[in-house]
This record gives sequence, structure tokens and C-alpha cells, in this order.
Amino acid sequence: MKNIILAILITAFLAGCSESFLDTSPLTEKTNTDFYQTPTDMEQALTAAYVTLVSAPEGSILNCYPFVISELMSDERFGGGGDNDRTPRAIDDFKIDGSDMFAGAWTRYYRGIFRCNMLLENIDKPAWDSDAQKGKIEGQARFLRALFYFDMARLFGEVPLILETKPQNLPKAPAAEIYAQIASDLKSAIEVFPPVTYGTAIYYDMGRANRWIAQALIARVFLFYTGYYETADLPLVEGGSVTKPEVVTWLEECINSSGYNLMPEFRNLWPYSIANSTYSEEPYKYAEDNGLNWYQEEGANKESMFMLKFSTFADWGTSIYYSNQMNLFFGWRAYSYKGSMGEGWGMGTVNKNLWDAWPDADLRKRGSICRVDDPAEGTSNYDLGVDFHDKQMDETGFWQKKYRPINVKKNDEWHNYSVDFYSVTRDMQLDNMQDIVLIRFADVLLMHSELTETTTSINKVRERVGLNPLVAYSLDSLKLERRFELAFEGERYYDLLRWAGKSNLAQVKIILESQNGVAIINNGVATTKTGTLFRPETGGFLQIPNREVQLSEGVLVQNPGWEEGVAPYYK
Repeated sequence: MKNIILAILITAFLAGCSESFLDTSPLTEKTNTDFYQTPTDMEQALTAAYVTLVSAPEGSILNCYPFVISELMSDERFGGGGDNDRTPRAIDDFKIDGSDMFAGAWTRYYRGIFRCNMLLENIDKPAWDSDAQKGKIEGQARFLRALFYFDMARLFGEVPLILETKPQNLPKAPAAEIYAQIASDLKSAIEVFPPVTYGTAIYYDMGRANRWIAQALIARVFLFYTGYYETADLPLVEGGSVTKPEVVTWLEECINSSGYNLMPEFRNLWPYSIANSTYSEEPYKYAEDNGLNWYQEEGANKESMFMLKFSTFADWGTSIYYSNQMNLFFGWRAYSYKGSMGEGWGMGTVNKNLWDAWPDADLRKRGSICRVDDPAEGTSNYDLGVDFHDKQMDETGFWQKKYRPINVKKNDEWHNYSVDFYSVTRDMQLDNMQDIVLIRFADVLLMHSELTETTTSINKVRERVGLNPLVAYSLDSLKLERRFELAFEGERYYDLLRWAGKSNLAQVKIILESQNGVAIINNGVATTKTGTLFRPETGGFLQIPNREVQLSEGVLVQNPGWEEGVAPYYK
């Protein structure tokens, strides 16, 4: 069964009649003062914290997900969408379409942080069955709080550091203080998590954090903080720091003891590989010709470590974000049930420069990008340059195929594969169920090579796709390997920032603005890409919602380059 992450609606039994009608104690529901009493209560509270990973509390869903935002800000994707879809192109061009453009992300993360704070404040209340039971809950809460703050720090830079549930009006915390909290939470999580190996225990906890995932995340945090802020170590709250040798030790423990591993076929990691003749009456030519068969998401795939899980409960009466709306963003416009590539909103078209830079000998090139007029793809009915696909903008003819709607044909009907696999209703807006994998074992290996400046781990990644091993390590080779292995997985933009460093963002400007001049089609009109304007004075960070600045009455200060009257709006 598909692992379902949903908010737990907590109800309690009727407590009995009050002795006074003036008694204001709630009788039919639990509150913060009487809820956190049992391990079951804590598990439910933890589930509520996990829900914030997929929820969209307000505004555009697009603006709530750092995975999508960072993809559109990278040099590998254009905004796309229809001619009236300003938001994706504003993100791509480093502009805004409103003064509270990212309010949904801000609200979402502080909601998740509040839930983690509440859980950790009450962690000693239950009568735990064992230290391992308590450590599993505490470790996950600390991991989530660290992840929420890490996402916020990469999106917005310096933000208020809120570690208590009492009302507070705080200014931005210095980056060193924020990252010290992130590092301390992850270090504590690693220490309190009970040891597990890949198998039954992890299978039933898919979508949940564990010791190995915390080790992978602290390596990612270390690389970003030390790179972007140009320092040697990662600070800790109580003093001292997390050092490179310590991070390497954690990564090696993860590599050698976790049970996670590379899967043999890179292309079978992605659902397009299921559109073969076994599952589809009209198979996807690329998948069929290459003998591909999806590893799926139920435990056999040992490479996926931490992922966003989606449920079959999405509908217009509950919350559409229970389904994978990110895949919907990246589908083809006006292409409903015409083939294996499913329909969506046409966002995130692929920059042809990436295709040109990617060696043909690397199977990940065609395993990650669909060139619609390539006979090997079998997608000629896309009609590039003839069908305008409902006013598609930034059309390049190149589309990523890791995260997108995938159809199969059964009983002469095209539908998303999730209709067969997860028994969802055929609805192109709600039936995407694919996991969004936030941490993959291949990334662990690449981080290990980058930190140790050795070739053993990077060569494992290269060997999997039939490439010759590197004889000697170089950062340039590592950068290329990360670009090609992790393309379209949400890390490219942050890699560019950390490799350049805060004082050298002019380098990032050159890379990102190289998008300008690439040939595109806008609503049927051939033209070139223009408008991308990366401004180093922003630090590479987003605008803080102006309403938050105003509500703070001057305590919270807007990020440089995004002040009212200065920030460029998308027209």
C-alpha cells in the first residue's frame, strides 16, 4: 500500500459533566496542556509535523515548495507555464509577482517548527516503554526542525530563530546562530536515534527520518554552510563545532552500515520506466527499447532515503496537496491522455544549454531529459512548433522526465499509472502519487567524495551508468558528476551558491544569466529567452513576505534587494 502521510485529527472521549457551568475546560477535545501524555500522543504529534512537508497553508502551492522554487531558480530550468502564469517565470527571472509572494512557504515552515517545538517541550511527559522508543520520536522531531530551518535558511537567508512555543516577535538571527541550531539538532538526532539497518524496520517507516538520514542531511548542511559562508567548520549551540572529519565519519557509517545502496539501473528509479509493454498496451518507446522496469516505492528501492510521500485522499473537498502537485506543474500542457507523458501546467522547461553540455555517452542524459522530436523517445505527436500547447511559454522541446505525470494505457484507456498501482481516481490534476525523493544514496556517495577529495565513491556512481572511473579527484569533475546525476532533484541552485561562496556571487550571476539568449517558443512565436536578472546584493535569497515585516513593527527587516520600491516585479 502507498504510505500515507495525513494530519491526525485528534479527538478524545467525553470527560463527563462539569460541576459548574462556568468551567471552561474543554470536554470533547484535547489541548496542549493535556495532550502530550502517552507515546501514542507523541506519535500523532510527530505525524502532524511531517504533514507540513507536503502542506500548502495559503496562496499558490507553487510558492510553498523549495524543491520547485530551487529548480526554477537554477540554470537548468526555465519558468514556462501558460502566458498568464507569471509566478514560475518570476521565480526563474529572480523577480516577484507580489509583495507576499512566498508567504505560503514562510507560514508552512513556522507551523512545522512550532509543532516540533511543542513536541520537544513535552518529550519527557510520557511514560516511555524504552529509551529507544523515546529516541525514535525525539530524533525525528529534531531532524524535522533542522530540515525546516535549513530549507528556510537556504530560501530566505537569515530568519527569526524560534525555539519556544510562547508568542515572540524576534528579529533575524545571524546565520551562524541558525546553522548552529540546525547542526545541534542533527547531532542530537544522530545520538538519540536507535540504530537500524535497511529492511523491515525502514520499510514500514518510509517517509520518516532515521539515524542514517540525519547523517546525510548534516553533510548537506555542512557543505552548504561552509561553502556559502566561507568557513571551515559548522558551529554548535553549546560551543565547539562539527568538523569535516566528523562529517566524513558519519557518511562512512551511513555508507557501510545503513543498508542503503545504489540500485543497478539509474533509469529504473523513475516512473517513466514502468510504461513498458508489461503495464501499458501502448508502451513508452524509450522504456520498452531499453528494457526498463520501475523499482517502485514500496521498499525494494534501497537508493531512496528520505522522500515526500503523498496519499490517495486528495480531492477538491479536502486538500489537493495530498497528491503530488509538483509533478502536475511539470507535465505537458494540453496533452491529456495522448501518450505516456502526462498532462500538467508546462512549467520548468529544460534549458537547451544543459542538453548541449551533457555528453551523449552518459545514459543519464536521455534517462533524465526527453527531447520531444527524438525518434528514440516516440513522442513525435507532441508536434513541436506546430501545436502551441495552450499558450506554452519558454518552450524548448526539452523536458525533464524524473518528476512528471506518467501514463499507461490499459483497456484502451490512457491514465496515470497511479490509477492501477494505488487505486486513485483518473483525474490529471489529482492522481500524481510519485514520491519526491529529497535525499538519495547517490548524493551520499558524491558528498563523501567531495569531502574526502577521493574517487572511490564518485566512481561507484559513474560505474553504475557505464562511465570510466576517474583516475584522480578534481572539484571540476565532482561538479559535473553532481550536475548530471542529480539533475532536476532540487540541489543545483544551492550547489551553485555554495561553490561560489557569499563573496563571489558574481560567478553565479554569469552562470544563471547564460539562460538569456537561448532559443525558445512563446505561444507559438519563436524568440529567445530574456529577463533573467540575478542580483548578488540579494545574496541569492528570496523576499521575506512584506506582511511579516509590517506585522513585526520594524523588528524584522526585509532582505537586501527586496525592499519596497526596490524589488523588481515581473511584468
